[in-house]
Order: sequence, then C-alpha cells, then structure tokens
Amino acid sequence: MFSGVKKFINHHKRKFVFGGIIIGGIFVISKYTQKKIQEWHQRELQDMLLRTRRSQHFEGTEKSCNQTITSVSSCIKNSILTTLDSDKIINDLKNGTIDKINGWNKLKIYSIAKTVTIIYAKTMIVATLRVQVTLMGAHMFKNSQVNEMINNLDDDKQQKYLTLCSYFVDNGIQKLCLFIKDKVDDIVKTVSLADKLTIRDLEQIYRGIMSSILADEENNPVKNLASYMFDCNIDESIDDPVLKKIINETLDLMESEEIQQLMQSSVRKGFVLLIDHISEYFNDTDQNGITNKNSLSMKNGLFSDLLVDFNKATMPMAKIIPIINSQVNESSSCNDISTVWLQNLIDDDKFKTFGANIYEAFSF
Repeated sequence: MFSGVKKFINHHKRKFVFGGIIIGGIFVISKYTQKKIQEWHQRELQDMLLRTRRSQHFEGTEKSCNQTITSVSSCIKNSILTTLDSDKIINDLKNGTIDKINGWNKLKIYSIAKTVTIIYAKTMIVATLRVQVTLMGAHMFKNSQVNEMINNLDDDKQQKYLTLCSYFVDNGIQKLCLFIKDKVDDIVKTVSLADKLTIRDLEQIYRGIMSSILADEENNPVKNLASYMFDCNIDESIDDPVLKKIINETLDLMESEEIQQLMQSSVRKGFVLLIDHISEYFNDTDQNGITNKNSLSMKNGLFSDLLVDFNKATMPMAKIIPIINSQVNESSSCNDISTVWLQNLIDDDKFKTFGANIYEAFSF
C-alpha cells in the first residue's frame, strides 16, 4: 500500500511541486492583497478624517472672518462719518453760519461722496479680511498637521498680522474719502440745486463717479487695494521671516486679477442696491400725482445694456440731497445702506468661494 502511494507521489511529483507553488502563491498574494486593502482603508479613513477636520476648521475660520469683518466695519463707518461730516454742514445751515447756496452745494458733495465711500470701503475691508483671515487659518491648519514649530503662527504673530489693516481705519479711510470727494465734485459741480432729476439721471451721476474712479490708475482703490489697507513701509517694519512670508502671500493675492474683478463686480452691485433704495422715494412723486408702485430692483439691470422703463418722476436736486444723506447715518438700522451692503458682501457666494480657494491652496 505504501509502495503504491510512494509510486503515485513520485509519478506526480512535478504536479505536487507546481501545485504547492500555486497554492503557496495564492496564499501569499491573498495575504498581500488583504494587507494592501487594509492599508488602503486606513489611508481612506485618515483622509476622510483629515478632510473633516479641514472642513470644520475652515468653517470656524469663515465664522471668525465674518465676525472680524462686522467688528471692523463699525469703525470704518465711524471714520467715514467723521471725515465726511455732513451733520456739521447741516448744523451750520440751521445756525446760519454758512452761506446757504455754498452750504447746500457742499452738502450735495459730502452726501454723495459718503454713499460712494461706504460702498467702496466695505468692499475693500471684506476682500482684505477674506484674504488675511483665511490665509492665516490655512497656515495654522497646515502647521498643526505636521507639528511644525519653525513656521508656526503664534498668538503674537497672528495679532500683528491681523492688525495690519488697522492702517485703513486710521489713515486709509481719510485718503479714500478725500479721493472720492474730489471725484464726486468733478461730476456733480454742474448739477444745480434746482435741477430736476429722474432716478435715471441719478444713476448716470453714480455711473460717472464710478467710471472716473476706475479711470484713475494711480488711486483706484480696486487696483491699488494694498496701498489703502496697509502702511507703505510694511516691509521695513516687519523682521520676522514667518510674518514676511505670509504678508508677501497676502499682497500677491490682493494684487491678483481675480480679486480685482470680484471687487469691481461687487462695487457695481453696491451701486445697484443704493439706487434701488433711493428709487423708493421717487415712487410717491409721479408727475401726475399718482403713486407709482414699480420700485426699481437689482434684477432690472442697472449698469447694464438692457432697456429698462425707468420712472419719469422727477425731483429737485435740493430734495434729493437729504434722501442721499440719510442712506448713511450713525444708527445701524435695517434701512441703512451701510448695514444692508455689508450683509450682502458677507453672504456673497463669490467671496465665499474666493476664500475657500485660498484655504484649499494654502492648507496642504
């Protein structure tokens, strides 16, 4: 019996050898495959956890950004109201300490300049803080993943970095106000207090101001954002290499074509919103004495080539001035253009996407 088994084994020896190799190979491959699948699952789990942490950190960063924007914006508004102090002109007119015609013409310039400055200033601070807070958050997350201490942004560096834009509140706003006031003066100096204007005429005035600002390559705040937001000697005042690196990245982003296009588009939307608010006062002044309920809306295409049936109601410039002046006041009411415009900018999907792209690019 055993001899028969031995003969069978000897006869099929090669088959047994190859069979053993195949079975062993299958076993090894199976173990290797299981190991690789396990490693793949672990990597997938780690990637998923990392994506979750990154997403949660970005959401926290975005929330901090919005809170910072809201906090700084109140200071910006106060600076504008102080620099373009229309209330002082009104008090001088009431007290008779200023020539009436000159006073009203000055009030005309200040009132319009105040609304234009609010639109530009709020757009500028939202764009800047989107860059700063998101970029800082991205670097902090990246460093936390590798425990990198050399390039770490500690609390002191974070504070120094974020307070760079305080220059805008202290100095940049004054520069912006005076620049816009001069542009407004050039556009409206030919408009007398007795001139009767339609809402379309008022739109053309604001369009002219925006075009004049856009044509000024040296002072246009959209093209020269950094010069308004930061001290021109910023490079000399910062010695820390980590801060220098993130500041240079910030300046590159602020000078990018993408943010300039986004800001210019936002400014146009701001003027749409402003005209829409002012147009409500024209609805009750139809030439035939009939109340007109057709309020202009953003979708009507202000600053577009679409044919729009604008109201034909007119109003003297002297009566329009108080309406424009009331659009920006000290109280942050729901009708205040400053409050409404800021919330629009915070909620703007394009600004959110811009911030998300920055975070994505610098957090890896």
